Amino acid sequence: MTDLLEFTLPVATPDPDSKPVQAAAAWLNPRFRGGVVVEVSGFGPYGETDGAQTLVRGYLTDTPENVRLLQQIMHELPARPFADYYGEPRVKHLTTEDWAEAWKRHYRPLRIGDRIVVTPSWEEPATRSGDVVIKLDPGMAFGTGTHPSTQLALRLLEKYLRPRSVVLDVGTGSGILAIAAVKLGAARVIATDIDPEAVRTAEENARLNEVRNQITLLVESVIDSGRYDLVLVNILADVIADLLLHENLAQRVAPDGVLILSGIIQQRRDVVDLALKAAGMEVIETLTDGDWMAFAVGKQAARAKARRS
Repeated sequence: MTDLLEFTLPVATPDPDSKPVQAAAAWLNPRFRGGVVVEVSGFGPYGETDGAQTLVRGYLTDTPENVRLLQQIMHELPARPFADYYGEPRVKHLTTEDWAEAWKRHYRPLRIGDRIVVTPSWEEPATRSGDVVIKLDPGMAFGTGTHPSTQLALRLLEKYLRPRSVVLDVGTGSGILAIAAVKLGAARVIATDIDPEAVRTAEENARLNEVRNQITLLVESVIDSGRYDLVLVNILADVIADLLLHENLAQRVAPDGVLILSGIIQQRRDVVDLALKAAGMEVIETLTDGDWMAFAVGKQAARAKARRS
């Protein structure tokens, strides 16, 4: 199996929601195929915060191209906002098995929204009546539920999914949104990703959650047919804009359907707003978490008709 590179950036703050940490995560996340994770480290034996720091960590396959990418990241780091907070980055070579164990150190059960509990398969989470439990082993695909963009998408999914809906999940990653949709009551989900590794991971996670039969997995971007009650996209602002402008994403949404968009940093909101306007879509609801945003979106014509009636 392919060996990996573990990149760790120390940030001199015990607050994972601070601006230096969020700025680093927003900058690094799209550069790492598995996304980045944030953890707090360095507390004293009685929980003292003296010396505590936050670590931003990501993984890449060990290739010459990715070694050059890490060198570029380290070269650009001193010029980044909040650079004074950033310590010396560390790069460690790992086997695939080492990487899996590294995830287990910081990946714990997490409650998102009212009913969703995301947990690794090796944990038994505490649950309440009516909870939807998603077992998730991330593999090399983005989407463990720890990132704000995934959490925002799940919160909107929980709110807007109607029972027996047919759902399209574009850029499925780990499959977390597709699995959540089925467990929340969707009749069927089409899940796509241009990365074959992500599709393999999503298939494994769907089997782990016993929903494989309700999810169709495809290695592609936006499929070119069908209308869906709910369409999910958790990627990046510029990719979302491209999907709207050049891959007919809006046409996949049923006339009274909802499009959920996440992975948008506030500084790039205007890119998505312009693309939505050009596609005849309008924002119904906005959720934020730090610098991250997610939208629930509907078709302008359908919403205008609803307002007149």
